[in-house]
Amino acid sequence: MSSPRQVVIDDTDNQIRYFGQNWFQDQGSQDNAGNFGPTYQKTSHGTTGNDSISFSFVGNSVTVWGTTELAKIANGTIFDPSWECFVDKISIGSTTPFQYAENNWVLCNQATLNDGPHEMTINVTTTGNTFWLDYITYTPSAAASYEKAVLRVENSDPAILLGAGWGSLGGTANQTTAKGSQAKFDFVGTSLTWVGFIPTEYPHSSAVGTFSIDGGAAVNFKLNGLSATATTTVYNQVFFTTPDLPPAPHSILVTYNGGIDAATPLTLDYILLTNTSLPVVAGATSVSPSPSSTPTSSPSSDGTQTSHSKTPIGAIVGGVVGGLAVIALVLFILWWRQRRRATRIQSSPAYLGTGGVPSTSAFSQPRQPQMHAYASTSSMQNLHPEPFLLTQPIPANIPTQSRSDPSSSGSRSASPYPNGSGRPVHTPTHTPATSLDASDVSGYAIGTVNQTRAIRKGQNMAPAPIVTSVVHQDSGVRLNNPPRPNVVVEDVPPLYTAT
Repeated sequence: MSSPRQVVIDDTDNQIRYFGQNWFQDQGSQDNAGNFGPTYQKTSHGTTGNDSISFSFVGNSVTVWGTTELAKIANGTIFDPSWECFVDKISIGSTTPFQYAENNWVLCNQATLNDGPHEMTINVTTTGNTFWLDYITYTPSAAASYEKAVLRVENSDPAILLGAGWGSLGGTANQTTAKGSQAKFDFVGTSLTWVGFIPTEYPHSSAVGTFSIDGGAAVNFKLNGLSATATTTVYNQVFFTTPDLPPAPHSILVTYNGGIDAATPLTLDYILLTNTSLPVVAGATSVSPSPSSTPTSSPSSDGTQTSHSKTPIGAIVGGVVGGLAVIALVLFILWWRQRRRATRIQSSPAYLGTGGVPSTSAFSQPRQPQMHAYASTSSMQNLHPEPFLLTQPIPANIPTQSRSDPSSSGSRSASPYPNGSGRPVHTPTHTPATSLDASDVSGYAIGTVNQTRAIRKGQNMAPAPIVTSVVHQDSGVRLNNPPRPNVVVEDVPPLYTAT
């Protein structure tokens, strides 16, 4: 089963908060202690006082690493310094003291946590011996984002492909002594460091290998091996580090070329991968240190800064308000144009007599009035000729403001009620001459459309009829008025205003 990738936080990273007056930074003075290799990045933080550390993370496991260099006090019954670790204010204790000096030593560990934000705290107690912190690793949440985070990729990671000639080494690493054997690893990041063992049970003479990035030129690296008299395996050895790479997907191919004779093997314990993203650090509640402790600043380490993601609330609100403003402006323009169009239509001749709703046919072609013979009542059977009624609205080609005829000086007002009485008014528009009979000299039959056109155009004909207009107040039922000789009655519907 493969181990999950873990984030590595160096002691110089400002995500680690130091409390107390006795903290100091060390530059590799402990690198030669023991056989567990040098300190990470050749730096450590030490304290000779009762100080503390706090660190926030989002994940499901955490491990604290440092240098164990203990002294026995109280007649050899107590190790000094001592420390106690807490996760979310719950003690997880510390590892069993080890009396010999070693780097890369686990100081405390919590392998299983609920996935989410947590707060790690370490309280140090010492009589003056130095407590050393080197780095912290934790397993990030699966949904965490990354930006220049250093990841520890174990040799069992499924992305690491080992070719022929590779085998297991102590159940914790892999090794090969076969010349030409290769390993391939596809990754996304900006640099990579290969870390392995130098095992004492294999030949101690040096060997060489190469690596190439993205199919480029091979780069040589050397495996120094152990001294001829060494009897102890050395761990956490850096075999090579790639140059800085563009933040993009890459592939590395590592080849073992061996030595002149039997040589030290190429081993793989883990890879330190500088990724292109960083886990989100939760704003967990800080664990308060002892009252006597005061925070001290720590230099930052490039490549391990936390990226806090914030929702651009101002941009979202601005976009919404701007969008609503645009919509309101468009609606206002449409309303204004519609109102302007309605006003223009209302003032046009086609609007007359339609009850406030313009006729669409008035804009396509002039409408002709439809005429029919007036049906005389029984008491008026002897009247001749038969007058006619206008049953349709006045056509659009006839002006509504005023109308004159060559044979008359009278005019008809466009107002529905010119006398202000609120009632229909009969206003004569033509001066009567002689009666109009069936033998109309206009040449058109009585009551036809052609005869009406001739009358309205003032053609030379026999005496013109009397034309009167009745402007109605409403659109109710029309009662036929008794016919009069030589009289043409025009019914004008009500003139409504636009709403």
